[in-house]
Amino acid sequence: MTSGTPFSIVGGFGNNNSLAQVGGDRADLTGQPLQVHSGSKSHWLNQYFNPDAFTTNAPGTFGNSARNLLAGPGKNNADIAFSKNVPFKERYRFQFRWEMYNAFNRIAFGLPANDPSAPGFGGIFSAGPSRVMQIGAKLSW
Repeated sequence: MTSGTPFSIVGGFGNNNSLAQVGGDRADLTGQPLQVHSGSKSHWLNQYFNPDAFTTNAPGTFGNSARNLLAGPGKNNADIAFSKNVPFKERYRFQFRWEMYNAFNRIAFGLPANDPSAPGFGGIFSAGPSRVMQIGAKLSW
């Protein structure tokens, strides 16, 4: 289990309104509440935070929002492995393995769109992989 990954809201429009040519601009705060991760799951997938709380940074400025101001959704993942070693004839050994990654098939949502000039600003549009299983066998001598 992990808490969400911190992220910043970028300045928008190529992330260079400051004309400093470093691409590190952040958005300006408007004074509206952030309202992070509020409402039902379908609501916060479309609007993880209040997009009205940010605007593109003013030309010639770096933006006034803090770095890593928000945190994305947390993750809850379990990997499980079962293995059985079977010895035979004194020097041979057979191993059978069954491995599951994301065994309980929990969704790991990605970070929300963090560019105020892009469509879908504030929404989550990606997720991590679903359950993956593999079986293996090994003969040692």
